[in-house]
Amino acid sequence: MNDMLLRRLAELAPVDAPVLSIYLDMRPHALGGRPGLRDGVLMLNDRLREIEKTFGPRGPDLDSFRADVARIETYLRDHYPASAHGVAMFACAATGLFEVIEAGVPFEHQVSVGATPDLFQLARLIDDQETAVVGIVDTNTVRLFVMRSGFLEEREGLDEGSHHFHKTRLGGLNVERYQRHVEKHRTDFAREAAAEIELLVDREAASRVVLVGNQVALPLLHDALSPRVLNLTQEVPSGLDLRATHDVILDEIAPILARAEAESGRSIADQLVDAVRADALGVAGLGQTRTALEHGQADVLVLTSSAPIDLDTRNELVRLAATTSADVEVVEDHETLEWLGGVGALLRYRHEFPTVGGDTGDVSLAPEQA
Repeated sequence: MNDMLLRRLAELAPVDAPVLSIYLDMRPHALGGRPGLRDGVLMLNDRLREIEKTFGPRGPDLDSFRADVARIETYLRDHYPASAHGVAMFACAATGLFEVIEAGVPFEHQVSVGATPDLFQLARLIDDQETAVVGIVDTNTVRLFVMRSGFLEEREGLDEGSHHFHKTRLGGLNVERYQRHVEKHRTDFAREAAAEIELLVDREAASRVVLVGNQVALPLLHDALSPRVLNLTQEVPSGLDLRATHDVILDEIAPILARAEAESGRSIADQLVDAVRADALGVAGLGQTRTALEHGQADVLVLTSSAPIDLDTRNELVRLAATTSADVEVVEDHETLEWLGGVGALLRYRHEFPTVGGDTGDVSLAPEQA
């Protein structure tokens, strides 16, 4: 699981050796006679050559870096799956570190060296790409998928190997009895489909459910789901063909999940602002946020995507969050949080610690903002 990897990487102590952090957009680009060429590979090669020059002609750092480059080249040549649109790699041969994350969505290009891994984009992937169960349904058929790290995978079933259920033929019944029989079948099917969905949610530890279907099937399934799963569920009326291809379904689902995540991020930022206004379980500004993280108070680290903090500070906040089991929420376009410095935290508990030094980087809400 990526969240477990995030914590493991965050817990690595700084080392006196080069630690490579690589994030790539690996979508293919049509470039002349080389339509499969990936821009990310070209950028990576340029950056690696540039970084190598900084180590001088010899030494253990250069040896470790070159060993990492060789391993990265082997992975990209022999193991990288063409279906992945993004890849992240963390490497340090001197310490035996080599981790790869493949994603169905692109990363922003980044190739950097430091004493610890740069974890912001990995944390953002975990935030933006929560595991979701997706159901394409009508009154007698359901196709189930799991969306994780940008990849959409169809599930063939938990026990029987199929999530396709078909109503039986009915004959010798008058219209009224036939209609009752059909309605009973639809209700029974909805209960069976709901049970399958709930099993899949539990097995995959999904935090979202998206159900796409017609206006007859969705209410029946809604009534059959437990309140626990309903709280995770978004229902999308659609005439999407149940026989649609994987790519068509992904094109339909990806924007729905992106909008849901954006709305969730704005809601969490609103919650943070309300907590700061009420002097409750929320702090904003770099100084108070860092202190809360250092003392294990923070439950959710909230960052705007354009927070005015340097990359090292941002990475340190993410590292502190991961090592204290705090979630990381990256929010787009939240004016008030930006005004507060672009960073804050929802707290598990409130406790004031003395501030050491001068400027904390904290901002209070101005009267007109309250």
